[in-house]
Amino acid sequence: MDYMIWVWLIVFVVAVVLEASTQNFVSIWFAIGALVTLLICSFVEIWAEIIIFSVISLVTLIFTRPFVKKLMERSERFTNVDEFVGKRVKVEKTITKYENGEVKLNGIIYQAMLMENETESIETGSVVEVVALNGNKAVVKLI
Repeated sequence: MDYMIWVWLIVFVVAVVLEASTQNFVSIWFAIGALVTLLICSFVEIWAEIIIFSVISLVTLIFTRPFVKKLMERSERFTNVDEFVGKRVKVEKTITKYENGEVKLNGIIYQAMLMENETESIETGSVVEVVALNGNKAVVKLI
């Protein structure tokens, strides 16, 4: 069954290419199963190859996916934008529905605009909460 070497090589290559294109650990488990099966396919029957491929793929999926998932979550990075959302700041210049005002975030003055459905205006000195950043403008609401 020399052609099975090619079958398992193709399965391995397709799984690796698919994994490289998604980067979400979708098919790496099948690549591992195909690689192991490729190494031993000359010594066993086709039905055994299929069982070996299935078992190896399933075992690696079950036992390594939770570990890999934890590693991927740790690598998640937050930006300074994430730091600003939810922060309470003081209005430096009155904000109206029709004109941007200013707030001071971490010592830097940002233009500020009202969140939709917010009051007509927020006066200087009021405390507001940053709900989002829209470009270089802070979107705020009165608290």
